[in-house]
Amino acid sequence: MKFYQTVAATLLVYFNVAQADIAVQKVTTLATDPLAESWQAIPAQDVQLMAQQVTMPSLAKASVPKLAVQGMTDGKMVAFRVSWQDATADYNVETGRFSDAVAIELPLGKNPSPMMGHKGGKVQILYWKGLWQKDQDAGFQDVQDLYPNYWVDLYWFAEGQPPYRVPDSFKNTVSHQWFVAKQAGNPMSVWSRTAPVQETVAESWGSLTHQPETVTQGKGVWKDGKWHVVFLRPLKTDDQNDFQFTEAKGQMAFAVWEGSDGNVGGRKHWSNWTAYQLP
Repeated sequence: MKFYQTVAATLLVYFNVAQADIAVQKVTTLATDPLAESWQAIPAQDVQLMAQQVTMPSLAKASVPKLAVQGMTDGKMVAFRVSWQDATADYNVETGRFSDAVAIELPLGKNPSPMMGHKGGKVQILYWKGLWQKDQDAGFQDVQDLYPNYWVDLYWFAEGQPPYRVPDSFKNTVSHQWFVAKQAGNPMSVWSRTAPVQETVAESWGSLTHQPETVTQGKGVWKDGKWHVVFLRPLKTDDQNDFQFTEAKGQMAFAVWEGSDGNVGGRKHWSNWTAYQLP
């Protein structure tokens, strides 16, 4: 009974969180750098976050109360900068260690639930992850980057001398069969990402599916105890699973994961639908 009371109370609060509009500004040149000076002239809208406590695994207590959202467009592309306070920048992933991340949710169906959509109410989710940003900035993060003193005796069909680095030592495609997740096409096991953002679609919890093509670009920078992440994408695309910015008004929702606080998967912060307006 206590669990269901908690769920009911959470839903009551959740759907009564009032959010103001995100006013997207018209510009000549888009700022893709999260720390670009031109972002200072763009109005920011605070979006309230709350701990996800509706489904398991849940987050016991929120550590990120809000984030600030800004938007700009040149008429062909749109860029959103999402910023929030975080005392530590978490990039790497291992047992009990998680990466910071942020996501923008966009409705593909009619009035989908902000909680990952619902059956018949599809949503698109643009997902940025600190680990992928480090892959872009510093190169693919291999085992020896986390454990400099590790040793491996043998990797079949690896090239060069140990310790063998991924992907440089594994140019022979025969050697890839020992990387099971990569061979299975797991999108989490990509060796060479072109962007730290992944596009996905969902129709309720447990249905999250990555899109083969990702047109969204992004970049995240942590500075002075704060993350700034820019999402950049076309207003219109040819992909039926992409949200199309064809209307002057719309809505979006957000989610934040604080790695140092154990946020991963469903243990996250999220927002209600928040309105935006294009110029």
